[in-house]
Amino acid sequence: MLWLERIVNPSFCKETGQLSQEDLDLDKKRMKFILKKKFRHMSGRKRLGLIWLILDPIVVSLVYLFIFTVLRASTRVESIFIGITLFRLVQVSLKTGMSSIKDFTGGLKAERVRTRVLTGSMIRYRIIDNFLQSGGVALILMIGYNVPTLGIFAFLLTAQVIGFLSEGVGMNLAPLVKKIPDIANLVNYILMVLFFASPALYPLSYTTGIHYFLNTLHPYTYFVETSRYFAGLDSEILNLDLRIFALFSVILIILIWRGYAIIDKLRWRMTTWS
Repeated sequence: MLWLERIVNPSFCKETGQLSQEDLDLDKKRMKFILKKKFRHMSGRKRLGLIWLILDPIVVSLVYLFIFTVLRASTRVESIFIGITLFRLVQVSLKTGMSSIKDFTGGLKAERVRTRVLTGSMIRYRIIDNFLQSGGVALILMIGYNVPTLGIFAFLLTAQVIGFLSEGVGMNLAPLVKKIPDIANLVNYILMVLFFASPALYPLSYTTGIHYFLNTLHPYTYFVETSRYFAGLDSEILNLDLRIFALFSVILIILIWRGYAIIDKLRWRMTTWS
C-alpha cells in the first residue's frame, strides 16, 4: 500500500522529502482518528462523556469552597475557583505528558504516524482539553461573580499556557516513566503536597516566612497570582520578582520544545524496522 510508504532519517527519526496532497489528506484523517480515540478514551462509557471534563474542576472547587469559605469564612469564592482549576490543569497535563507515547498513536503503528500528525494531535488535544476544563469555571466566574471580561480572558489564557507548559514537563519525564513506572506515582504524591502548600486554595498573601519564600520558587504561583490580579482579587504578583517568572517561562518553553522532540524520538525507537 503506497500510503504506508515513508522516507525516514533513522538517525534523527524525522521524515524528509516532499509530501503529496494524498499524504497531507491522509495525515489529516489520522489526526482526526487519534483525537477522536483520545477523547473517547477520556470519556469511556460514561453517559455524560466529555461533560465530565467540564464538571470535574467545578465539583472539586465546590468541595474546597465549602471547606475554606463556609467552614472557615476566609477565602473568596472566585480565588478558590481560579486556584483549583489551574492546579488541576497542572496535574492533568503532567499526567498526559508522561503517558504521551502510549496515548497519542491512537492504536496506529508508530511507523504509520508522521511526526506532524503526532504533534498536531497533541497540540489540538491540549487546546481543547484546557478549554473544556477552564471554560465552565470561566462561565461561573463571569455570570455568578461578575468577574470583569479582562479577568476572564486572563484566566482562560493562563489555563492554556499552564496546560501546555505542564504537559511539556511531563513529556520530558516520559522516557523515565517508561523505564520506571513508579515515577508517575511519585509525581502524584509530590503534586498532592504542592496542592496544599501552594496558593491554590488561598492567595499567596495568606502565607508568611519560609512558606511565602518557597512559593515564590514555584512557577504555578506566578500564573495563579497573575490570573487573580486581572480578576480583581487579592494578589501578590506585583510584589514578586518578575525576573524569576521570566526565567521560569524560558525554561518551561524550552522543555515544551524538548518534550515534543523526546516523544517523537521515543516513538521511533519503539518501531520495528524491517
